[in-house]
Amino acid sequence: MAIEIKDVLTDMKTKDYRDGGKTFSIKFMTCNREKKTGGDIIELKTAHQCGLPPNCKGHEMRGVKDMETGKPYAVHNRLMLEYDGQEIFWI
Repeated sequence: MAIEIKDVLTDMKTKDYRDGGKTFSIKFMTCNREKKTGGDIIELKTAHQCGLPPNCKGHEMRGVKDMETGKPYAVHNRLMLEYDGQEIFWI
């Protein structure tokens, strides 16, 4: 089964962990063009949306926080691979 990216972004906004533990799983690839690093695939089993630093907001990115470790990630929309076990596709 697959899910379109626009539906992923809409669903992420509706899931607030503070309202009864609604979290999501996500798999994405890392990339930092300034540092020339990345290529790692990160899979978070329980995550929720969080804020981003000001320098990331205009770059089609979302803040995602790992609920198990508390580590935040800045994730580019086009580097998201799976959401709640569904492959993400673009139209």
